[in-house]
Amino acid sequence: MDVILLYLRLQPWLKQWLVNEQGEEPVKFLRNSTENDILQIYLKAMPKDAAPDKPDKDTVAIVLPQFKKKDTRVYNYLDRHGKALLRNCIRSRMILAMWNDLSQFGNIGKQKQDLIWAWMETNGIELNETNFCALQKIYQRRRNAYLKKKYRENLPDFKKKK
Repeated sequence: MDVILLYLRLQPWLKQWLVNEQGEEPVKFLRNSTENDILQIYLKAMPKDAAPDKPDKDTVAIVLPQFKKKDTRVYNYLDRHGKALLRNCIRSRMILAMWNDLSQFGNIGKQKQDLIWAWMETNGIELNETNFCALQKIYQRRRNAYLKKKYRENLPDFKKKK
């Protein structure tokens, strides 16, 4: 059976992480993965007024798996809502991977900048300022949210806002 591809537009650093994490492009998601669940639910037949997505430098090629109840020769179109869901799922997995790797006890006291650069290199993300700034901001926001929650939980009862 022929391989059917879907092209999804991603930020450069996210595309690079995904291709590195999956091992190659076109990307083939693991069986029973959340990404494949999204594809199975949201794939539709191509509308008559729609044109298939074309590959370019900002898109990642994704292999559409064969589903028992959905023939991807017919159901191979993902609308903008389905693409947004798939993009958010991939982004959330990347953020979780970064958080798990950078927030380990062995990393306490080390320069976060150095850790982010090293994490980018380890995960196949091009080493440039744009990618670094994007990932640093994501990590910083997650860390601040976590510390804020931790701080609120440790306040004495009389200082907690209701």
